[in-house]
Amino acid sequence: MANKKLFELELGTPATSDKLAYGKVGSVYKNITYGDFKALIIAAIPAPPAPALETTVVNIGSFDMAGGDRSKELNLGVVRSKIRSVVVMILSNSGGLYPILFPDQAGNTDEVQQYWYIRQESTYASNARIKIQSKNGGYFDQSAFDGNGPSNNRGYITIIHTP
Repeated sequence: MANKKLFELELGTPATSDKLAYGKVGSVYKNITYGDFKALIIAAIPAPPAPALETTVVNIGSFDMAGGDRSKELNLGVVRSKIRSVVVMILSNSGGLYPILFPDQAGNTDEVQQYWYIRQESTYASNARIKIQSKNGGYFDQSAFDGNGPSNNRGYITIIHTP
């Protein structure tokens, strides 16, 4: 029969120098400190694997899409060869988010009024840069996108990339 006193004990946090006895029934028990026991458990837990993909978000900064230069080029802070996906979201003056869905395809700037592309020149291989363009008469050529944007930020570029 179990000793009832054993189950009436209050559990607390043991000191790392307190000892724990272990071993097989009928043999001499061995002692290990709680600190060493904790270290053994931690050592047995494998480290989590590195993430397959990471996310980086870059603020576009001030950008008057309805006037001024109508284009902006930014450093993404990610090596171009590691980029797997990019999303460009434009922030209106009232705080609404609008995507630029398609990048410029083979220079078809007459068909696509607003576009973005990541520079392909070899000089940008380790310093990926993105260019965002707003054309005269396009969707972003209206008063909702003039000036520098709310808090001087016209939106966000989300980059999914390998580590």
